[in-house]
Amino acid sequence: MPSRKIVATELANVLRQISHPDRIRLLLRLQSGAQTVNDLAEALEIPPTRVSQHLSVLRAIALVETESQGQKRVYSLSQPELALWLIDGIDFIAHRLGRASAKDIEHAKDLWQQEASTTTI
Repeated sequence: MPSRKIVATELANVLRQISHPDRIRLLLRLQSGAQTVNDLAEALEIPPTRVSQHLSVLRAIALVETESQGQKRVYSLSQPELALWLIDGIDFIAHRLGRASAKDIEHAKDLWQQEASTTTI
């Protein structure tokens, strides 16, 4: 039983760390490949300082990696399949999304799936 407790604790920690809408959007955006803070900020319409803060949290739990390319730092998913797992999770929570119509939910899911299909995982 101790192994299940350890695994459950670690899973809960990861879920707690990604449980912010901006972080989920960052993870889904990174499925299309490595990007800089400014690229992410522009694409998601989030201030760069906030993007950096969220990326710091995601790096701390090893969901995001960073690489220096000259003066720039680029960020990528450590495990690209995480984005697909999040997209699959939409089906699980769809009935709870009272503010979003079924059409909106499907549209968001389709867009993220299209981005996922343009990358090699």
